[in-house]
Amino acid sequence: MLNVSQAKEIVLRVKNDMGVLGEVSRLLSERGLSVMAVCANVEQDICTLRLITDDNLRACDILQEHAYTPVEEPVVVLEAPHKPGMLKKLTQRLGEEDIEIVTAYATTCLNDIRCSMVLRTTNDARALVALSEFVAEYA
Repeated sequence: MLNVSQAKEIVLRVKNDMGVLGEVSRLLSERGLSVMAVCANVEQDICTLRLITDDNLRACDILQEHAYTPVEEPVVVLEAPHKPGMLKKLTQRLGEEDIEIVTAYATTCLNDIRCSMVLRTTNDARALVALSEFVAEYA
């Protein structure tokens, strides 16, 4: 079973200081929010954090209270079977539509039968349609 939906991720660009991800997660967890997905990368001295929470509106408010500047960006979220070749099929489908993946992060556990993937593409609206059609064909 595949599911595809549109969502928003919170993007923070901050100075790359030791413990910044821990601080952000502490602020959110102390207010009862869960981080559903996270991606972090560093280029030179800037850390980019991408978060999906169970309440992005509250998360943005909390982060702003603590001098962070969160920005919400649209993403496509997929839940797909965790099996060999699924990533190939999904990315191939996007390639057929000339949709480039700008950011991707995913997770699963070894014994899980499903995985979750977050994509930001050059055209999220078209990606949502293409992947929804793929879901319909796959079901």
